[in-house]
Amino acid sequence: MIDLTNKKILLVRNDNIGDLICTTPAIEALRKKYPNNQIDIVVNSYNYIAIDKNPFINKIYCYTKPKHKNSTINKIRAGLGKLKILIQIIKEKYDVVIVFRSDYSKSAQLFSDITNAKYKVGVKNPKGKDNFNIHISVDNSKHEVEFCFDCLKEFGVKYDKEKTFFYVKDEYIQKYKKYILFHISSRRDANKYDPDKFKIIIENLETENILITAEPNDFENAKKISEQTKAIFIQTASLKELAGLIKNVKLFITLDGGAMHIAPALGVKTIAISGDTNMDKWYPWGYKNLVVKDKSKIANRIWPKNIIDIINKTIKESLWKKLVY
Repeated sequence: MIDLTNKKILLVRNDNIGDLICTTPAIEALRKKYPNNQIDIVVNSYNYIAIDKNPFINKIYCYTKPKHKNSTINKIRAGLGKLKILIQIIKEKYDVVIVFRSDYSKSAQLFSDITNAKYKVGVKNPKGKDNFNIHISVDNSKHEVEFCFDCLKEFGVKYDKEKTFFYVKDEYIQKYKKYILFHISSRRDANKYDPDKFKIIIENLETENILITAEPNDFENAKKISEQTKAIFIQTASLKELAGLIKNVKLFITLDGGAMHIAPALGVKTIAISGDTNMDKWYPWGYKNLVVKDKSKIANRIWPKNIIDIINKTIKESLWKKLVY
């Protein structure tokens, strides 16, 4: 085991919101192992919300990717902002850099390249050389949370039932404790589900307390479902508002996306309707048994009855536990 006591540690997770949420159990475990170390992290402006107010991090370096900006001037500003962070990282003289990316990323490796860290952890570059001296193998049958712990194995960090973490301000929390919530949006075609099928599901559930949310491009679909069923559509203006809504419901049903990882991090039981996503690697942490998937790997081919059955069963089990305990 490599002892990191009193060493400066830099973590890198500059991809998506769900990916960063899946990294939070490993961050907590790292802090438990090394309570007095300086532990900092590099993220981007897109996924920053997933690390905001995380109690196990000392400093967050947040940059905007130039490709996320439209105008030339804004791309230049983003590039200068990133350069400023790179200079700050060089000055800190980190002893360890850990890149939490389960696929090789040249952009993530850059933050390791600029340091003189003794230990540089990351996934091997399949197309050539990289500067990592501790390579992490990737097993896509393991969850991303488990991969992140593999990144820390050499430093004596072990999983001890740490949960994923996501912070929601009290001002965003909406109180719908007796409700179940559907989120009907997904970016990928294979993970989308027909609104008419959602209507069938909602009309056949053994509960009247149903909410619907959606991303802006699905607002009209959500409104139509609400108008034709017993469900209530709540239009959220941001991911923070969506998280505030999720926080207090008793059950969350969602298509694949960032919200699928937010709910478990808020302690909310989550049913995931999946298409071609590798759910061995990306299931809602703690709720692998609540993934609904078709052999075709197309979400829209899942029979509504399959989803109805698992929702009704989950609601009944929750009620039974309350009665017993």
